[in-house]
Amino acid sequence: MTDTTTYTFKIEGFTPEDMPFGRLVEYYLEIKKMIGVSEHLHLVDLVEGSHGSAFKIDRNYETELTKRMMAINEGTAPKVAAHARDVINNMLREDGTSGSFYDSRGANVVVFPGKKLSEASQIRVRGAANFIGELYHIAGTKDDAKVRINTEAYGVVFCSTSRDIAKALRDFLFEHVKVSGRGMWAKSEAGKWDIDNFVITDFSPVTWESLRQSVDRVRGMNLVWPEDPLGEISVIEERNGTRQ
Repeated sequence: MTDTTTYTFKIEGFTPEDMPFGRLVEYYLEIKKMIGVSEHLHLVDLVEGSHGSAFKIDRNYETELTKRMMAINEGTAPKVAAHARDVINNMLREDGTSGSFYDSRGANVVVFPGKKLSEASQIRVRGAANFIGELYHIAGTKDDAKVRINTEAYGVVFCSTSRDIAKALRDFLFEHVKVSGRGMWAKSEAGKWDIDNFVITDFSPVTWESLRQSVDRVRGMNLVWPEDPLGEISVIEERNGTRQ
């Protein structure tokens, strides 16, 4: 391991003395998914000041890691890497801080704005919402429960809910659910809407089915279809939406 290059994952506002170990492990798990060459990355030091974890990458795999980091910044990385980057960013925002992943030359190869992204938003408004996504994380606290849901529309949404709802959600871990509640909507300068600090007040399971299953289900309803459906629609429109 003598021929290596160093990278540092830095979390602002935390030191090795006050960073909870369990939370640090969560960050490490997402770093592992993001870089894709974790078996060739070695933790070698903890940096004083803001919490920094220094890693060394085996020289033979530095090019692979560099390409992975470039792909993340360009938006062409594998979904697992992009998802991990988003999770880290949301975790930092949840912890009220920001972070960076920089190399031995001091170049910040992956930026994690965290809370700074929220501060840069043009519009922030709290309101009701509901969305569908895969429930993949539930963790209990003394007062409530933390939930993470991976959605197509908003990426990973960090949620909280009551302990009773969390108990019910456990039966649907790693499945798709529809959740309802209130959260903080934020519109970035690019015009994209995101939601965080979402409080789940209700949920329902979502049943996914293939196109074939959907067609078979409709056929099983024994509906009477007109011989000319498009013509029938035209007639209804001519009658101002009424059918005689």
